[in-house]
Amino acid sequence: MPAPELQIRVDTRERGKLIKRLEQLEGVILTFVELEVGDYILPGGIVVEHKSATDLILSVVDESLWENVKKLGDTYDKVVYIVEGDPYTARFHQKALDIHRAMAHMTIAKDVSILPSPDADNSAMLIYLMGLAALERATREPPAS
Repeated sequence: MPAPELQIRVDTRERGKLIKRLEQLEGVILTFVELEVGDYILPGGIVVEHKSATDLILSVVDESLWENVKKLGDTYDKVVYIVEGDPYTARFHQKALDIHRAMAHMTIAKDVSILPSPDADNSAMLIYLMGLAALERATREPPAS
């Protein structure tokens, strides 16, 4: 049985191993568009923001994380952050407690899912499997009236 067709909209600024890996997966169709917020749009109004651990920490430090989370939540039904790498590796003299607070607030107060990933290959697989799960959910749920 062939894999279902999975349409993923990708921000034009996204490049590299993750994109190459997604292009190799059966049934994936990538459409590159300039997105105002988010990096990947999956079926069902799911947005994926892909951040390196370093970029996540920098966005906590400069507080740009909160504006981005708000914009994503205002625009899409479900927000998922994939954090690639270890956010707890010492950098920028940032305390682990600050990272805990940020991720706890994102998860509970903002209803953002945060998924860890060790590398681009695993990030691509997470995006692919979330897309397939979204397609499966859409086929099970009756259309809204």
